[in-house]
Amino acid sequence: MLDLRLVATSLAMLIALLSVALADPAREQVRPAVQGATDARPIRVILPAPWEPATTQAEAHSTK
Repeated sequence: MLDLRLVATSLAMLIALLSVALADPAREQVRPAVQGATDARPIRVILPAPWEPATTQAEAHSTK
């Protein structure tokens, strides 16, 4: 009985893995050589250090 469950589970996992592997063609597509303005540079967010007090957006604009 245990062997039958093991075989059925293994077969189900094999079918599931094969279906996922065959259903993902997006990785194999060629990316265009020309990058757009948004792809050229990543967006970086500068966060305050944990020991610095948080400033509001109004305070940040008044100091500039």
